Amino acid sequence: MRHAAGGWFSRVALTFVFFLACAGGVRPTERSANAAAPAEWHGVPVLMYHRIDNDVPRDAVGRDLTIAPGAFAAQLRYLRARHIAAITASDLVARLARGERPRNVVVLTFDDGYADAATAALPLLRSYGARGTFYVSSGFIGTLHHLSWQQMRALRSGGMEVACHGTFHLDLSTLDRAGQMREAGGCMQRFARFLGAPEPQTYAYPAGKFDATTESVMREIGMRAAFTEISGDVDGLTRPYALPRQRVRHDDDIARFAALVAP
Repeated sequence: MRHAAGGWFSRVALTFVFFLACAGGVRPTERSANAAAPAEWHGVPVLMYHRIDNDVPRDAVGRDLTIAPGAFAAQLRYLRARHIAAITASDLVARLARGERPRNVVVLTFDDGYADAATAALPLLRSYGARGTFYVSSGFIGTLHHLSWQQMRALRSGGMEVACHGTFHLDLSTLDRAGQMREAGGCMQRFARFLGAPEPQTYAYPAGKFDATTESVMREIGMRAAFTEISGDVDGLTRPYALPRQRVRHDDDIARFAALVAP
């Protein structure tokens, strides 16, 4: 009888443990499957814009580089609806340097410093709680159709990153080291003179062009990272001065945009 009673008690105990494991309708094998590792991380998309304007140029290149404000607003709504945060390029670089693997984030960059950066892009970014990085060629600030220094300050005070795109938008790979230092370093100097701190942390190469000398120059002038036009997502800082970006084009519909920002 003692042996039989012990066996009965053991069966009751096992049944009770199984009941606890299955609480909420989840069996032990299902609980293990649900605790699987998170999805593989492929990096962070960095998108490249130029103009946000209803005035679309007739030439093929200008048209391709111009996004209507309504289309840009639809892209921002898409990001907000899916809880994808738009952060700055320097934020991304800092997080990667800390060893993070950011998820549900994207970087929106705007090249060349056209005036619509302040009149069209900035109000839309702020209305959707997004941030952007504006790569500006310092030699054109204050000229026709380009940003003024006052607008540059407004971008910065609006929470945006203002960063370097050279002095006169020259292809760095065509210049010797001294020429590259003048073109890239000159942009830094003008920013320091007219904007003050903080100094730019990131750089975007005009036409995405660079060479081995360029990477050395970036390091010397104090840049933490620089962006090319190589396609792909940013998945680390193994080569911080050769980071990829993906172009957003005039004819991109929301499905194409969704593919660009997909994890």
